[in-house]
Amino acid sequence: MRCAQVDPYIEAFVDGSLDPPRASVIDAHVGSCARCAARARAAGRVSRALSAAPPVRAPRGFAGRVMDVVYREALAGGPGAAAGVRPPSRLPARVYRRLGLSCMLTAGVLAVSLFIPRAAYSTLAGTGIAGTAFSRESAGAVKSALDGADNAVRAILRERAKEGSGR
Repeated sequence: MRCAQVDPYIEAFVDGSLDPPRASVIDAHVGSCARCAARARAAGRVSRALSAAPPVRAPRGFAGRVMDVVYREALAGGPGAAAGVRPPSRLPARVYRRLGLSCMLTAGVLAVSLFIPRAAYSTLAGTGIAGTAFSRESAGAVKSALDGADNAVRAILRERAKEGSGR
């Protein structure tokens, strides 16, 4: 085996995370090559120093700053994007978080409304705020608003169809 083939595996060899067949081949090469043996000893010293060091806590807000950079790079075309591209402000990370939260809340409300059986509406109608929410008047108002929106969308689609056929 050549040194160039051994180099990528030195750290894994020192940590003992290589599979046994590959570890034995690397061990044989390290035993016969002074350069690779020196690299293995240096990697061992680094590994021991890192394992002896106390754990380090990331500073407050570190994950948010990392995600901001990730969003900026993704929006700018990836790492190494053209120098003329101005990175966006810190807004996208906050927007994405709030959008995700609002989607989760909407899904939760929808799930709860789907699991309440219709028979329970009459029971809930007589109790406080739920009575207002489930009353026949508010249901009628919601239905009429949805019907109005549906009619408006249909009218717009009809106008666009007429414009498309008239061209």
